[in-house]
Amino acid sequence: MNTEKFSYVKFSDAMSELDDRYIAEAIRYKKKSGKRRLVKWSALAACLCLLLSGTLLYRAEHPYPVKEIETPSDSASEIAEIPRWEDMEIYSQYGEIILNNLEYQTGNGEVPTERLGESLGTVTARGWDEYAYIAGEDANRYCDATIYEIKNISVQCAVAVQYEGTETCYAAVNSSYRPETLGQFIEDLDLQNTLVINWASYDYQKPLSGYAAIRFEQLDTNRVWDLLLSDVSAENEYDDLSFDEPKELLGICVSVPMLGYENISISVREDGYLITNILSTGKMFQVGEENTQAFVDYVLQECEGYEIVYVSDPDEDGVAE
Repeated sequence: MNTEKFSYVKFSDAMSELDDRYIAEAIRYKKKSGKRRLVKWSALAACLCLLLSGTLLYRAEHPYPVKEIETPSDSASEIAEIPRWEDMEIYSQYGEIILNNLEYQTGNGEVPTERLGESLGTVTARGWDEYAYIAGEDANRYCDATIYEIKNISVQCAVAVQYEGTETCYAAVNSSYRPETLGQFIEDLDLQNTLVINWASYDYQKPLSGYAAIRFEQLDTNRVWDLLLSDVSAENEYDDLSFDEPKELLGICVSVPMLGYENISISVREDGYLITNILSTGKMFQVGEENTQAFVDYVLQECEGYEIVYVSDPDEDGVAE
């Protein structure tokens, strides 16, 4: 007999002797094993999805690096306390200047000698001693001062004040100044030469924990001028009696050191508006929605930013309050 045929017959016979119960169990085991593998891979996929979602959520919650800035723990008390007369700088003592029916207020901005223009005469600067008033005494204080023009700055905006017996000239600004156009505002304050661009600030809405203050430094000054300050014909539309202002998109922190302004705002608003409080009063100009949006896109997409977190100064023991 052929050996291969014999082996086949014996194997076939052996298979026929198997109980149908064992065959059914084997089939069920195969199905169960496949199901377990499916559950295993499904669980792994779910874990990967959770991990990916968590990573994406974390990145959305923390898209910028964090920078801590210390806030003096006693700053509130310093702001609330009225300084005594003898502790005040002379520009704070005699801060009120009236010249040609215009009222100016002096600040800590120093006008260099090379920026002094013609003399506008001598006035009597006025001050007020709050503690003398509280004590029931005469609180008025007076000091003679010489007033000068500031070269390239309109006297409608600011003048230089030199108090009698002193050498330093301080800037005094007219807070009632109202320009008709953006071009007039830039020219009257010589902003091309006096304005300093510090940084941009943006309120980023986090998915879970509210808003974060994002700061962008090293702005391209040319972008500010080309996109936001180039429309010299834009009219000043600010209304002191209106509180319905366009929503802010982005803030630009600027300074005009010579006039004593540090870290004040040029606010980029919806509908193509700019609002600024340079010279202490509001001014609003419509410079074009396309321009303002282009500037916002430039800052958010091309500038590196970081999240500002304010912390208290450590106490004497080195423990933050």
